[in-house]
Amino acid sequence: MPQHPDRSGTEHRGQDPGRGRERGVAALESPAADPAGQLAAMAGYDRRLYERAGDVITLVREAGRSEPELATLYEDSRRRGDLTRVQVFSSWPPGVLRTGLDVPSAVDVYAALCNIDVYAVLTGERGWSPDQVEQWWCGVLVRELLH
Repeated sequence: MPQHPDRSGTEHRGQDPGRGRERGVAALESPAADPAGQLAAMAGYDRRLYERAGDVITLVREAGRSEPELATLYEDSRRRGDLTRVQVFSSWPPGVLRTGLDVPSAVDVYAALCNIDVYAVLTGERGWSPDQVEQWWCGVLVRELLH
């Protein structure tokens, strides 16, 4: 059976790495989900995505400069992520977002912070672990987006 590390680096036999996505979706859709928990679920999903496929995402984006089909693939993927964030942020009651911040601006802040470039700089150039990036994202998202 395949082995997959958990957040601590411990190997677990037979666990599907896609389970992280299922947990993230459950956290977003749970009636008991709070905005900070939803932000953490999204940051965790992005961390796992970049940890497993960051090189592919970067390759598709860069190849898209000369291959229109790959540019479309990259842009569509980014758009789907933004639409998910719009849905989540729009589901929050009034007063949850920081004063003066609307949903489109909140999506922009999220996109500026939680992206493959920030992840690559922190893990590649600055020596951060993926867990450190995720924890930082969780904290900064709460500070920047929530009231």
